[in-house]
Amino acid sequence: MNPFGVNRFSGTNVNSIVIEVPIARITRDGKPAEQTNTPLIGMYASTARQKTKHLAGDGTSVLAGPWTQVSRLANPLVNELIIDTPSKDFWNSQEPEDEARFQEFYKNPSIAQALALIFNVPVTPTPRTDLMGLLLKYPGQALNGNDCGNPCSELLRVNLKVAPTQPENQKRLGGLAGDAAGFPNGRRPNDDVTDIAIRVVGGANHIAARAGDGVNFLQGAQGSNLTPNGIYKVFPYLPTPYDGRNRRHIDCGEAGANPVIDRLFAGGG
Repeated sequence: MNPFGVNRFSGTNVNSIVIEVPIARITRDGKPAEQTNTPLIGMYASTARQKTKHLAGDGTSVLAGPWTQVSRLANPLVNELIIDTPSKDFWNSQEPEDEARFQEFYKNPSIAQALALIFNVPVTPTPRTDLMGLLLKYPGQALNGNDCGNPCSELLRVNLKVAPTQPENQKRLGGLAGDAAGFPNGRRPNDDVTDIAIRVVGGANHIAARAGDGVNFLQGAQGSNLTPNGIYKVFPYLPTPYDGRNRRHIDCGEAGANPVIDRLFAGGG
């Protein structure tokens, strides 16, 4: 029996779609970052599928009917740390611009109360207007008192005028560590969004020493052009994937594993 727990993700890969687009192609005025007057952009991803229709007689089935949105996400972990389980399917089916209907989850996130109970520490008082301002608004857009107001959209936002941080100097905690080019200003592959999110939601001053693992690197990253943290220095900024046929699963406590920890929410972003 492994007393340190099982690392279910050890030796596995994450499917990624990586594209590189000139900034001038995504600004409203078509200018590069240093010249544009529209440097703020927001984005999200969604997944849609067709329903399966069973054909009578031969037992076969086909995909038929309109496409239906079944999942969406912009800011990482909103669907895990903010939106409560009974509402997740409905949330996934809605559009980001309708996020005002879910604002009560942001005002009083259940995960904050769970962290307070588990660690017996205070969390940021409700209503959490700070979370709405961070996740549902562009900089400069005002809330309506304790309400989100209009517009109110759950988007991953990035200021294109913020210069990227070179891979060797990137901080895993992004903006919390003074690295303005990291999450929540966009999201880079090595941003430790798990540790960032629980610090923001639970209160960094109380949670930082209790939750999270302080680790966010790819163990055994393959290839050249890599930083010590396993960041590939050139496009697509992702190291060579693990060999799908000969990969090795390594659990905590085994030789070559990540440092063993005993904190809640252990794991990188």
